[in-house]
Amino acid sequence: MIRIILVALLGFVAVANAQESYPSRTITLVVPYAAGTAPDFIARQFADALTQRVKQPVVIENKLGAGGLLGTEYAAAQKPDGYTLLLGSKDTNAVLGHLYTKRNFDPNKALTPVALLGTIDNALVVSPELGINSLKELVDASRKGRTFTFASPGVGTNLHLLGELVRDRENLNFTHVPYRAFPTAFQDVMGGRVDIVVCGVPPVVGLLASKKLKALVVTGPKRVAALPDVPTMRELGYDDLTFVGWFGLLAPAGTPQAIVDKLNAEAKAISQLPEYREKMQKLFVEPQDKTIAEFKTLIDSESSRMEALIKKVGVKIEQ
Repeated sequence: MIRIILVALLGFVAVANAQESYPSRTITLVVPYAAGTAPDFIARQFADALTQRVKQPVVIENKLGAGGLLGTEYAAAQKPDGYTLLLGSKDTNAVLGHLYTKRNFDPNKALTPVALLGTIDNALVVSPELGINSLKELVDASRKGRTFTFASPGVGTNLHLLGELVRDRENLNFTHVPYRAFPTAFQDVMGGRVDIVVCGVPPVVGLLASKKLKALVVTGPKRVAALPDVPTMRELGYDDLTFVGWFGLLAPAGTPQAIVDKLNAEAKAISQLPEYREKMQKLFVEPQDKTIAEFKTLIDSESSRMEALIKKVGVKIEQ
């Protein structure tokens, strides 16, 4: 009996020592999106800052496929020791678990929240040639029988669901056109092949500034500094259409709480660094410093909201 107790105590001490010395080697941050995208930028800025703070390399591994599902599943399946993390999002942790009909994968059971890194506003954008200058004009034209097509970065993405939410809210004549990348969608809107694109603000700011595209509305809780003349959904009386993108750090379920707490503390400290904040805000990403509990509450709330929306609009992927 004494020997068993000693072995257990030694094991506990070994685990405690390992957690106290974390990290002692390279950390991999899995990004389930392509290099050069806004999520990839966020991940790389955070990885660089974390590397400087913990004095160990933090490397990015882009794992694409199935709208972020493959990278999310991969990260969740890794050893829960703090050395593989995921750059999660509204898509990975609020949408994917409800979207695929034949996959028994719940990201919010397979992953544990660590830190909310940043939020991004979204917008409904049109070509100036469309002749629509406000959300009200869009709604009025649809109610008079005019039909519109709207682009998103893919079936079942949170931006597709945002478009469906607007369509459902006002019973609009909207038809979804999925794209694999924003640049192609922007070109098609400018060329008159698609009417509207539902997108995050970061990739479209330049085209809005040059007046090649026009934003009708932004969907965050307040106006975007770079788009001071564009109203929010809330200002237009659509509180229920407030809808922001977010990105956060997650770890495989079972990761020791001491490691999760340490990473959260590092993320909160990084969010206050002036140089880091400046880099993030240049891409119109608002850094966050939420507690783990606050991040988990956000995920749970968004997951419930997306589940109800997916059921309501009937979006499913048969895989």
